Amino acid sequence: MGRPDGGSDVAFVWLPLPGQERYDSLVVAEEPRLVALPDTHPLAARTPVGAPVDFADLLDEPFLALPAAAGPLRDYWLATDARAGRPARIGAEVASTEETYEALVAGLGVVLLAAGNAPLVTLGGVTTRPVRGVSPSRFALAWPRDTPRPLVRGYVRACRRATAARP
Repeated sequence: MGRPDGGSDVAFVWLPLPGQERYDSLVVAEEPRLVALPDTHPLAARTPVGAPVDFADLLDEPFLALPAAAGPLRDYWLATDARAGRPARIGAEVASTEETYEALVAGLGVVLLAAGNAPLVTLGGVTTRPVRGVSPSRFALAWPRDTPRPLVRGYVRACRRATAARP
């Protein structure tokens, strides 16, 4: 819902959200996380399409990372919670889908992504595999905790009903 100042009262976002303590959220979808890697990567050669890769097999790989300013979102897509304290090796920082694709094709690293985003980077020269050992990605409706606007509260209620009715 747009505001006159150009801001938004609600947004669909991938969690975790930077500054998440200021927002409430409602998860509307969960998707497995995949690893995207160049077609020429050894894991692509030895793992059949659709077969999962263990996250432990990725620990020593260079990863493509969001800029440090992305905070918890960067940590999430580097799966820092699944690394048992081992720091991620950063092959390159990327800030867009295009940069991610180019870095993948150039062999600068691998990247975790939500299953629904795979078509954005598998344009040729890149493949994906499911990853075992990491939590699924969560897509959510988010809104400021202190919002008094009835339209926002009504929209949130409607989304709650819609997600509760999912099979």
